[in-house]
Amino acid sequence: LGSGPQGIDCPAAPDSVPSAMAIPATMKSIVVNGHADLAQVTMELEDVATPQPKEGEVLIKLVAAPLNPSDYAAWQAGGKFRNQGKEGAGMVAASGGGPAADALLGKAVGIAAMQGCSYQQYATMPAASCYPLPEGLAPEDAASFWVNPYTAVGIVETVKEKRSPAFIHTAAASQLGQMLVKLCKEEGMGLVNVVRREEQAETLLQLGAEHIVVTDKEGWQDQLKALVKDLKITVAFDAIGGGNSAQLLGVLPAGSTCFVYGLLSGEDLHSVNVGDLIYSTKTIAGWLMPTWLFAAPGRNTAASAKVLPALKSGWASSTFVDAHPSKVHEELAKLATGGFTNKKLRVRWDQL
Repeated sequence: LGSGPQGIDCPAAPDSVPSAMAIPATMKSIVVNGHADLAQVTMELEDVATPQPKEGEVLIKLVAAPLNPSDYAAWQAGGKFRNQGKEGAGMVAASGGGPAADALLGKAVGIAAMQGCSYQQYATMPAASCYPLPEGLAPEDAASFWVNPYTAVGIVETVKEKRSPAFIHTAAASQLGQMLVKLCKEEGMGLVNVVRREEQAETLLQLGAEHIVVTDKEGWQDQLKALVKDLKITVAFDAIGGGNSAQLLGVLPAGSTCFVYGLLSGEDLHSVNVGDLIYSTKTIAGWLMPTWLFAAPGRNTAASAKVLPALKSGWASSTFVDAHPSKVHEELAKLATGGFTNKKLRVRWDQL
């Protein structure tokens, strides 16, 4: 994935290397049995060999890891999944050798890997790819340090690069959407939040959201068009996809861009007005946070400087529902039937 935030609260090499923790030969790892209905997804714990860090790597004892939509969306295709979990946080338990790895021994760090790293008790990671956590921040509070907070920063910075004074964001009552409400207030960035239900709007109003469009209400399209004109919006970020992306593109003025960064609808892009693309020079494009983050030197460091200090109680904090590693599928089923709004499931490896 690239490297961690060099220079962001990174520890200096110690005069003497701390002793490593006692490491078991085997560890518990979650195996996911996928299903089209998330309420029917099951999980089990299996014993696997504990990985060993190589030179320049560290072994992290996971404390907590979240379930993100990008994790469980894949499970709906069915099948058996191992090595899951794109982010998490824990304590460095052992070093494979080298100054950078030795310096992290005993430190609290966040880890991230698109190929999966955190639905297990231990994980190895290059020392340079670890994110040392600020002093006093418990690892469990940093479980969701990467996917949502860095996406929020990336979205706001992309809007700035497009020179739009405000933007539209869909599925805005999500944990990411709530982060964006708070971050945009700090950044002085205009934001139009699009949600489906009135109770979701109430959640955002309590956070201080100024512009909210509820699609269950009559005339919401006219309300959205009026806000686009008044706020001079030329950018939308869509987490839904399908025909929704085309609909957003239609309300934007000439020269605008709709970035699609999610597929909550489960539908391929459709119903795009080709005239918008040809004659109005509008653009519809995919957007992925890791691609943005590592596309330019310094972005990771700059984003980390915004995210890490805000994890405990600032704009980047999350609201969690905790689950013992053996009970994750039970809690997932409850959320799948009752709704994920304002809730993020967190696996607590420290409960084993």
